[in-house]
Amino acid sequence: MLSACLMMACGKPSSETPGTNPTTETKTDGLKQLELLWKTSPLIQSTERTNCQEKLQAYADACSSTAFKNLLSSDQNKYTLTVKYDNILSCYDAAFERVLSALKEGKPSKGEVNIWLLYNMGYIIQTPSKTFGLDIYHYRAEELAPYLDFIGSTHAHQDHKSEPLMAAMYQAGKPVLSNYFEPEKNYVYTASVTKDYEFGACKIHTFITKHNNSTTNVPVTVFQIDCGEDAGGLVLMHSGDSNFIASEYDVTEKINVYIPRYAPNALAENQVIGQVFQPDYVLLSHILELSHKDIYDSRWSFELALDRASKIDCEKTYVPFWGEKLVWKNGKL
Repeated sequence: MLSACLMMACGKPSSETPGTNPTTETKTDGLKQLELLWKTSPLIQSTERTNCQEKLQAYADACSSTAFKNLLSSDQNKYTLTVKYDNILSCYDAAFERVLSALKEGKPSKGEVNIWLLYNMGYIIQTPSKTFGLDIYHYRAEELAPYLDFIGSTHAHQDHKSEPLMAAMYQAGKPVLSNYFEPEKNYVYTASVTKDYEFGACKIHTFITKHNNSTTNVPVTVFQIDCGEDAGGLVLMHSGDSNFIASEYDVTEKINVYIPRYAPNALAENQVIGQVFQPDYVLLSHILELSHKDIYDSRWSFELALDRASKIDCEKTYVPFWGEKLVWKNGKL
């Protein structure tokens, strides 16, 4: 009875019925589509990629924000059963597993950087000497702690942080950068003003921007990270849910890869892109955030994201999806 209820939570799963053949590996159609998507590239919007996105979009649309939030509050057994049989939630879990498995395999070669989109605006950046995460938000996020050297969270909203991961990093003596995390008095990595950090080859410049002008406004830390010489000189910037107010952007270096959110106030991204700085690449993110109810609650679709990407003032603007990897090498993605 429980499994039947879980299967219905986010729409009809695959044609397989739980328990009919325990020796057969179950794979939802959603997961099959995700694996096909992984064979394409975010840098090329092929017909194959579009077909996969359309099917994944339908599965995501069938998953209510309530069902997703229930998943996040479930125990391990319920989580495991739910993600096994649900079309979009199986993708949510498989993307995490793919990234985690890659981290266990080791670091990239000198001059290269692996850029993984985990979920929503959560990225894992893996250089030859450092591995770090930004805005990591996932049920299983705590499992990443042994493989990360430091993490950053742009702001306190629930879809841009993982409290279990933050606690695990803190307990392990690993830096947690934010403007709100206070595990102890005067925690050195919490800053509400512009601040710089240095971890090995990585040099980090942070500054504070607004989230929006409504009652949900909170400060947002923008992370500008020079990944170092061994990382091919990559300079990456992640701005979380910044509201793109040009006067707040204290950009101090040439940005190679910029990770912004899809702006609710249409094309506000271009208030900084092409105006304050000109990145080589833009990875438009905050797409299909399942904890949001609909597009009026900022659950942006593939279709909207691709349309917005075509209007960003950076020719090389792309829309990666969960579990996808981009590689920085020889000065390009």
